[in-house]
Amino acid sequence: MTADKKPYLIWLPVVLVTALLSLSIFYTYYNQQVIHENHLLETEAEEIRSNVSELLWGTIHGVDIGLRGYALIPEKRFLNPLDMALADKDSLFQMVEEDLLSQNFPMASFYQFRDSLDAYIALSMRMMDNVTDGQMNTFIKELSADQGYGLWLMYEKFSVSVDDFENVIKLQAAHRSEVAINNLYLVQVALFLVLAPTMMLYVYYFRKSLKVSHELAETEAARAELVRKQNEDLEKQVEERTNALRMQMGIIQSQHEELMAVNQAKDKIFSVLSHDLRGPLNNLQNAIIGFHNKIFTPAEADMLLQKLETNFEQTNELLNNLLVWSKSQMKGISLEKDDFDLTESLTDLTKVFSESSKAKNITITNDSDGHLQVKAGREMIEMVIRNLLNNAIKFTPEGGVINIHAESKDDAAVVEISDSGVGMNYETVDAILNRGYVASTPGTNKEKGTGMGLMLVKEFIKLHHGTFEIISKQSRGTTIRFSIPKN
Repeated sequence: MTADKKPYLIWLPVVLVTALLSLSIFYTYYNQQVIHENHLLETEAEEIRSNVSELLWGTIHGVDIGLRGYALIPEKRFLNPLDMALADKDSLFQMVEEDLLSQNFPMASFYQFRDSLDAYIALSMRMMDNVTDGQMNTFIKELSADQGYGLWLMYEKFSVSVDDFENVIKLQAAHRSEVAINNLYLVQVALFLVLAPTMMLYVYYFRKSLKVSHELAETEAARAELVRKQNEDLEKQVEERTNALRMQMGIIQSQHEELMAVNQAKDKIFSVLSHDLRGPLNNLQNAIIGFHNKIFTPAEADMLLQKLETNFEQTNELLNNLLVWSKSQMKGISLEKDDFDLTESLTDLTKVFSESSKAKNITITNDSDGHLQVKAGREMIEMVIRNLLNNAIKFTPEGGVINIHAESKDDAAVVEISDSGVGMNYETVDAILNRGYVASTPGTNKEKGTGMGLMLVKEFIKLHHGTFEIISKQSRGTTIRFSIPKN
């Protein structure tokens, strides 16, 4: 090997390693962009699905319920659902149309559904005029024809085509992400394969230079020390670069797992919502039809109204938790702190739950410290307490006991809510603390829920830089303790 070829042997691997390292940095940045774009696509897809669903529940059902209510009692106040549906219809169609056009969705089914809905609304206006003019026979004849059934089938077809289209877009986005990750892995493997022989080559030439240094050194001890130091430096550089590569690959894997976990949580939550919202609405529709046809006895009517009231309260709680959770996922919640008395809030919230606790003959005690002043997000902390009290009542059998205790400890306020309910096993507690979302289970009186309450509790406590823990055993009750800084 001639001397003039040695520089090429040294600098060629250096240039190759530099190029691969630059490519690795580029793919890391590109992968971040792909993940961000995938998140935007997921959000846009869910928004389209939500707006398409709102066209049914907000528009079609609004028109139908308003018309039927007005037919039963021809007073203007019963047209409120119809008026609200018509007021929101055009804006909903515009949002759906803009979003679908931006995704190159085949719009024929959309325009067919929109035209059919407009025709159904025109028919509903004529039917309303029939009621106003006292032509009930004409109204009943057109109502019996049930022309809305064809609109429902068209909506189902359109909704399915939108879902299929959005699923294809999501699969394409997932494929892009997978390709970007695979490319990054390939580049990093290539970088490692080139880096190892490059470092060996450097070691080789350094050792050759050390041989020359040995000949020039005054003593054997000085030469040995120089060799040792150079070898340590080389090994340190190799170790540092290897650790950096491992850390980079670990970050990418962690980001991928986090994205998959978020997608799974959203899929579970929207699956629960579609079930829990549809049931109460179906019950309400059946009740309206029953009252219209006068098929209920007074006792049955009272029982049905109580059930509808319970359904309304559960659905209202579900929607409140959903709205707060959605806002937090879109980074729309900011912590605004106020000075307030935590003990006073606990007392007020205990009164709020007095009726539901009395219904199950549950005793609620409160032995909190008096005037426990804190500076925190009042609405967030009160929502945390409401969710914990609601869960305690839900899973405590009749005749049980719930105890509330709050105290000042160092620079924090500690709140503890204990119940004598059914408790939880270790796996459920671990899932709540480490995975966040768990599917809801019915309460002791078959009360329903969505599993979102504890997600919000954990998120709000984390936003306050507080602590959250669960102490529970099956059939032995549950104690939930959280703390927040007082200032």
